[in-house]
Parts: sequence; structure tokens; C-alpha cells
Amino acid sequence: MTKILASIKNEHEAKVISKFNFDIVDIKNVDDGALGYVGDSSIEKIIKIFCNNTLSVTAGNDSSPLTKKQYKRVKFLDKLGIEYVKIGIFDINLLQDHCNFLESIKHLTIKTVGVIFADLISSEQEIEEVLKLDYDGLMIDTASKNNQSTLDILSADTLKFFTESCKESDKFCGISGSLSSMRFKETLSLQPNFIGLRGALCSHSKRDNIDPVMCQNTLKSFKLISQKMYQEAV
Repeated sequence: MTKILASIKNEHEAKVISKFNFDIVDIKNVDDGALGYVGDSSIEKIIKIFCNNTLSVTAGNDSSPLTKKQYKRVKFLDKLGIEYVKIGIFDINLLQDHCNFLESIKHLTIKTVGVIFADLISSEQEIEEVLKLDYDGLMIDTASKNNQSTLDILSADTLKFFTESCKESDKFCGISGSLSSMRFKETLSLQPNFIGLRGALCSHSKRDNIDPVMCQNTLKSFKLISQKMYQEAV
């Protein structure tokens, strides 16, 4: 069944989210673009709050990962035992940089997630090119946080092509980008391995602060719809 990921920005939100059963907790600087990095010290403090949670970290908004800074950052996250690192694929013309970077970190245990963006993709052919990279998994997000959903930007056919192509390539896949609980059925029908949420967990659909009531309601809705769709499928 599809898992659910919650993005948090600081220790306070970590304490809120730790009270709920999210499958993956994603640590991200939501005030710094699509994949902002919160900083080494913040991550060290946040991970102490979680005992058994699966954690991921967004590694920043660099157009190319092939830098000493990014190598050092991913090595640091690997040493901490972070399970996933999310790396943005902002420029389709720099795929060779991603290839070289992934080669340089293949000795690490951390799983790599290449993030492509619904508002930057121009064709399914670009998705095919990204699939050739040695990322453990891929996800689709939105680069611009203007409340326009991935589901509105890309057609259902393109999103289905993405999820099916990932599975054919033995990669896990995720969908995020201004997803709301009202569209869980639509998203789950695409059968991603996980969906990522931020705004849906915040007060009044803003990305400012995680709201425990929204977390509870969103998780309840997600589980009900997931179970119903699973029962219908079998």
C-alpha cells in the first residue's frame, strides 16, 4: 500500500509530528525553495526526537549536485543514519553531473531520491532520461510553491507513465506538490509508493506551521480511502 510522508521544518514541528503515525518524516527548509536544507545542527537536534521513524532530508536547491558541499552533506546524512536524501533535478541538461555524483556516493548506505518537478517537465521523454540515472527512487514535486498541485499541472496519463516507468525500472516513486486530502483517491489511483504532504498538514492550507488537528484528520482520511481502495481492488 502507498505510504504517507510528512514534511517538517524544525524541532517544534518534529515534536508535533512524532505523535502521529506517518510512514516517513521529511526534514526540509520550507522557506528556501522546493528542497531547502535546514542545516546540520538542526538535523542533529530533530533526529533526537524520533526513535523508530523513517527519516528523509532535502539536500538543497543546487542546480548541480556535483560539488564538494553536496558530497560532504550527503556523507554527513549517511553517518547520521538518515534513510533517504532528496536531490533536485532542476536542469535536464545537467544529468551527467547527477550521474557522476551518484557514482561518487555509491559506497554510502543512504538511499537517493531524485526529485523532478511538474512545472519544469516538458515531456515524458525527459522522464525517460531521468530514469536512466542510478537513483534508488524518483518523486515528482512542484518547484514553485504557489498552491498549484502536481495533479493540475501534469495529466493523469503522464503521472501514470511516471509511476509505471519507475516500477519497470526497479525504482520506488513518490508524488507530492500541494496535494490535498480531497484528492487522495485521485493520487492513490496512480499507485505511487508514497505521497508527500506539507500544506495539507498546516493551518488553513498554509505551509507556515504544522497543525495537529490537520495531521489527525488527514491521516484518518488517508487511511480510510487507502483501505477502501484496497478492498475494492481485491
